[in-house]
Amino acid sequence: MLLRTLALAATLLLFTPQDPPARRFAPGEKDQGLPQVGALWAPYHADPEHRLNRIFRALFLAELAPAEIAAVLPREHGDDAAFFAVGWVHAKRAGEARDRRLFGGDGRQLPREGFSAAESAHLLAELEALAPDDREALLAPAELAVLFQHDLLRTAQRLLDTEENPELLPALQRAARFVALDERERAALADPLARALATPAAREHFARRGLGELAELAEHADARYRELLRRSTRLFDAEKTLLWSRLWLAHPEGPRALETLLDSIATPGATPSAPIGLRAILLQGIVALGPDGAPFATPVVIDVRTQHLANRDELSYANPSFTRDGIDFGILLLEREGLRRGDPQHFYRVVEPDDQELFRDYGTLKHATYRAQCSLCHRNTGTPEPELGGFPVLRAHAKPELARTGLERLRLAETEMQRFLARFPAAKGE
Repeated sequence: MLLRTLALAATLLLFTPQDPPARRFAPGEKDQGLPQVGALWAPYHADPEHRLNRIFRALFLAELAPAEIAAVLPREHGDDAAFFAVGWVHAKRAGEARDRRLFGGDGRQLPREGFSAAESAHLLAELEALAPDDREALLAPAELAVLFQHDLLRTAQRLLDTEENPELLPALQRAARFVALDERERAALADPLARALATPAAREHFARRGLGELAELAEHADARYRELLRRSTRLFDAEKTLLWSRLWLAHPEGPRALETLLDSIATPGATPSAPIGLRAILLQGIVALGPDGAPFATPVVIDVRTQHLANRDELSYANPSFTRDGIDFGILLLEREGLRRGDPQHFYRVVEPDDQELFRDYGTLKHATYRAQCSLCHRNTGTPEPELGGFPVLRAHAKPELARTGLERLRLAETEMQRFLARFPAAKGE
């Protein structure tokens, strides 16, 4: 009987999606959130040594010393209670050799600034060796092909920005076109966030992490959340991000109150104030290229952010909010391997506030935490606009207005992506 029970348990394990192995340092460890040295990364194929995975690791794993080190890192400051005072978010120092770490992994942030001659030659050979069976592997599901192409184009964009390794640009562009989806394949694309939210286990998982409002957006429940159009900064310009972005707001007193708030922004001399309880959801998804090189917005959502003005209490370590001064965030990042495995509960990684990352939002590689990086733009203290409650979209120059069709930001991103593509001929010397 015992043997039969064990055999049944083994059979169930074979057919039950398993949690992926931990590849990042756990909460409380000194390098929380960073990739572990020696971890196996297999985002695009079950065989970790498959060519697709080798290319991914060449792009998205790098050992380096960052240019800047944020003081928010545990090793950089003493008592937390004393550290969280006005100005904490800007405290940093120059990076040194002792700050060398492994950065990247299956996420959004690209750690590469360039490649050595040997690395470049090896990557060039891998890209040139891509074959039809590699492309076929990326169609199970087709969203993987979109992600792989995005990885290639992100790398090309980075090399254009840093003016490094021009010899790689033609190969990256050819590989991106090689994996481009035709019309039939494009029709099979699905939204991984919608798939995850359609799964009770995933919804429960998100709700436990303070992301329950995502289900409401997915269901379009009574339109409490209204989509806003706005004038974006470079952080949300598809020429820079290769992503579309859409933003929804929910006023605690309902849609009519939100409309009144937006009207007040356009009123000369008015000072709009974000109410306690104001919420936002930001989604970002990939703009891909078709076989003809034309950009198109895909349903592949790779970055999910929720924001909530929870309180206006003073900045303090005792303030339990994400920013320590009243603003809460939830962050989900799509993981390629979770998508490949096919378990919606593991499509997205829930990011902890003190998870560490190598950011390059402002042109310099900076080792910081998500808490610190988000608080640069979203905080209640040490800012000339505390009345906005950490919602920059409420600034007059952002020109926020209600969306009409829901397609506006997708079409805008496709247009912005054209500006990125126009940089390639000059890079090739044509």
